[in-house]
Amino acid sequence: MPASPSASSLQANGIPASLLIRPSSGVEVSHPCGKLRAGSSAGKQEAGSSTPLRFAQNDKRVGTAQDDRKDGTRCECLRVGLNIPIVAFYAFVLLALTGCGPKVPVAADQVVPVRVRAPIRTQQPVSVAAGGAIEANVTAQGAFQIAGRVAKVLVEEGQAVKQGQVLAELDATDYRNGYDAAQAQADSAKAVDRKAQEGPRAQELEQARIDAEQWQDQYKRMKFLYDHNSLPANDFKKIEAGYNAAQQRYDMARQGTRVADKEAASGQYRAAAAQMHEAEKRLGDTRLVAPIAGFIGMRRIDVGDTVGAGTPVISVLDLNPVKVRVAIPEAEIGKVKEGSRATVTIPSLDGRQFEGKVETVGVAADPASRSYAVKISVANPDRVLRAGMVSEARIFSAETVNAITVPGSAIVRDSQGVTHVYVYDPVRQRVYARRIEAGALIGNEVEIRSGLNGDEQVVVAGQQNVREGSPVRMAGGGQ
Repeated sequence: MPASPSASSLQANGIPASLLIRPSSGVEVSHPCGKLRAGSSAGKQEAGSSTPLRFAQNDKRVGTAQDDRKDGTRCECLRVGLNIPIVAFYAFVLLALTGCGPKVPVAADQVVPVRVRAPIRTQQPVSVAAGGAIEANVTAQGAFQIAGRVAKVLVEEGQAVKQGQVLAELDATDYRNGYDAAQAQADSAKAVDRKAQEGPRAQELEQARIDAEQWQDQYKRMKFLYDHNSLPANDFKKIEAGYNAAQQRYDMARQGTRVADKEAASGQYRAAAAQMHEAEKRLGDTRLVAPIAGFIGMRRIDVGDTVGAGTPVISVLDLNPVKVRVAIPEAEIGKVKEGSRATVTIPSLDGRQFEGKVETVGVAADPASRSYAVKISVANPDRVLRAGMVSEARIFSAETVNAITVPGSAIVRDSQGVTHVYVYDPVRQRVYARRIEAGALIGNEVEIRSGLNGDEQVVVAGQQNVREGSPVRMAGGGQ
């Protein structure tokens, strides 16, 4: 046994000087349970002996630490063997001074005031509970239709956008040059087609007529000479060919452009115009615009990035209304109908509840879970509901069932997480725990699915002070 600590060492460690006494002299200190007394009944102590520790209430010894307090409760801080070595006495006194707090269990035989009430019987619609997540009403994935280098990004995640608003742009130099070339080709083809459709001008027709008449006059004169053997045959043939060509040109001018030529010119123009429109579209595709009004949900590009055609880079979410997707087990899917009323609770919004309506009910079960996908539409004008939030939904049917409810404060959860209520036995005037299964929240009451039949008297006030078999008295009459 080590030697008892000196007074100076105990004071250095925070032991009050008033408690630095000889073990044989005895001491009384203030304590929530009464006065704590230490001393030897013989008045003497030998080194290494132990000192019995006793309580004194109103200067009267009433026993050891197992005795009750004046208020009927037991001291929890000294429920140990009371032969304590002298060396540890001072530390034990300090623990005794601070160990007992206001949260002290009530004595088993102490009568506890409580209030009791019978469960309420009510008619409630049949409901199905399910967990799920919030989805946007519409999710539009924005992607460039052409490849290129990003020149501008004009939005950030969470930003509100309007339909048609420009979100990002690619470098358009190459596409603009291609459009200019295609436009020039289309203009040229258009001019050719117009000329073919309109035919020769009046001046051209007149010129062809004059030319034909001149060749006709020359042909007549040369033919006269040829007929009188005054002109060689070769020279006459040349004059005759020129006359025929001039006559054909005049006839063609009078008839206009042939139908086939007109169609060919029109086809060439349409092809050139299509190429121009394609180049114009590619130039327009360098700008990514919002397909719907909503909020930017995802952005995966920055200036300087090279993107491929068709790769989603920005998403736009329509969040009013939102959809809550839940999975309903096969055994309960028959209770869910389109248009049924539903309530949606969001834990991340402090349990805030929203009204909704079943919009769609799945027709094919998930092979793994044997559950059906159901979507609930919930109005979201303030945009407080966001895509991805975890939700707890309850869908109500038109059918009703009998239900019993108790106040939520009457339900107690033990250390194992089991829920129960305390039921009053009027014959014994004691309360006993009854295990229950809690259901949905109905107003300020909680539905009791099992454990009660509705005829009991349930403790609704004072239940935190009782335990199994505690005697009680009514602080207020039973209801």
